Amino acid sequence: MGLAGLSLPVVIAATSASADASPDPTVATTGTSIVAQETCTWYMLGAPSAINLLPTAVGGVLPEYEGSPITVSAAFAGETDLNVFSSGAADYRGRDGFTPCTFYSTPTIPMVTVSITESAFVASAGGDVDSGMSFWPDGASKLMVNTTSACGEVWNVAPEEDLGIADLSFQLMKMLDVDDVDDRVEGVVTNRCAANLNINTIIPGGRTPGFAGQTYSWSGPTFTTALSVSY
Repeated sequence: MGLAGLSLPVVIAATSASADASPDPTVATTGTSIVAQETCTWYMLGAPSAINLLPTAVGGVLPEYEGSPITVSAAFAGETDLNVFSSGAADYRGRDGFTPCTFYSTPTIPMVTVSITESAFVASAGGDVDSGMSFWPDGASKLMVNTTSACGEVWNVAPEEDLGIADLSFQLMKMLDVDDVDDRVEGVVTNRCAANLNINTIIPGGRTPGFAGQTYSWSGPTFTTALSVSY
């Protein structure tokens, strides 16, 4: 038989897209958030802004000048006045607390100094200067600054300074070493230092007031209390 006129069947398989094909890649980034604790700052509160020296009352009555020396003084309590401590800056909370903070590996040493101007106590009465009642703060009338403190052992606080005109400044309190500064201030450990100050002098005796019977006032040296830090 010849092959002419013979047809053969042809089969072609068609493929379709699979339902399991992968979609576009998904990219996920990683991240987190943490609050960075505040950097510690040293604060000084309650440094004297006015020093009103007063005599001691006897029987509730202040003494009058009769030619004898009179001691006059002013006291400042550390718990309500001079106070140095470290804290975060956002809400340092004063004497009653602090904001947790850290020094971020760069702790600083706080130091408080006091300096006075080289000037006399100038006496006046009724607005008029009486040079005969004025005096220089030396000899028996030197300015005295006595201190007691509620500070830890890491602080060096001057127990007493004899401030005559030759001693115009002194270190009141300082942390001893940078290793004593808390790396991280937590709980109640703030290395707080509170100093009690008693400042006094003596109005000299043997003077004759030019305005007897009037109230005298004396304007004396100025005190500057400053906080500084070092590394």
